[in-house]
Amino acid sequence: MPNKNSKLVVICGGFSQEREVSLRSGKNVYQALLRLGYKNTELFSLDSMAGLEDLVKQNIDLAILMTHGKFGEDGQLQAILDKAEIKYTGSPAEASANCMDKVKTKTILQANNLPILETYSATEIVSGQTQVTGPLILKEIYGGSSLGVERFDNQEELIKANQSKDLSNYFVEKFITGIELTASIIRQHDQLVCLPLLELRSQNQFYDYQAKYTEGMTEFIIPAEIPAKLTEQIKATALQAYQALNCQGPARVDFIIDNEKPYILELNTLPGMTGTSDLPAQAKAAGISYDELIELVISE
Repeated sequence: MPNKNSKLVVICGGFSQEREVSLRSGKNVYQALLRLGYKNTELFSLDSMAGLEDLVKQNIDLAILMTHGKFGEDGQLQAILDKAEIKYTGSPAEASANCMDKVKTKTILQANNLPILETYSATEIVSGQTQVTGPLILKEIYGGSSLGVERFDNQEELIKANQSKDLSNYFVEKFITGIELTASIIRQHDQLVCLPLLELRSQNQFYDYQAKYTEGMTEFIIPAEIPAKLTEQIKATALQAYQALNCQGPARVDFIIDNEKPYILELNTLPGMTGTSDLPAQAKAAGISYDELIELVISE
């Protein structure tokens, strides 16, 4: 665990579509560290590889990663920090890469007998090689913050809208109008803890980018209004998924419930820390302030 004189660097920004969210997360965390007395803390906006190369030459005790999306969350940045022998928060490179790849995530979860929705190749759906009925949802394999997610009433509608699109980086799931919720995991007193479940009631058709990052677009219900037995089942499943993917540090496991059966949608290895982010809201419901949460993040 770093001391008050440790050199800390909050890395945010990056090159993905989630850059703006990352900058907001980074600024919040940086301000919390200053409030906590970590005066030797730097806020670093990742804008170029040259800037990163200069950064890793410094004597850094801990990098606090608030990067989201490609490069920052997919193991590439983690591998660079590993090579420079700089400790960082969050999951190691391999786990980060596996969780960023939603198809790989599902493969690992399925191998561990954990519940996932049936997944289809987007190219096979559009080519007609695979036939599916009912509403469908199209997702980016490496996307985050629900960017690039689209819903279609049926396979024909999906094909019509995507005939000229390269879908090699997309997959398809059956669309379920179930209860969406998230389970956040932190380490507290050397124990993995699943925080109170957060139910998400979006004003949009599903919990998309706009609903995630626009105040008032989503109703946050903590704890989730589901039966106690189902709550415990989901918490246990979230912890199993976290361990199956060899995660470290705080992480978020997203679920959808269909007829009281929970399905894992994805794992997020660097949860957002903005004013509308899930993890801080869940920590608050557990009696953990934002600053206390940051202390837990840097103490692993």
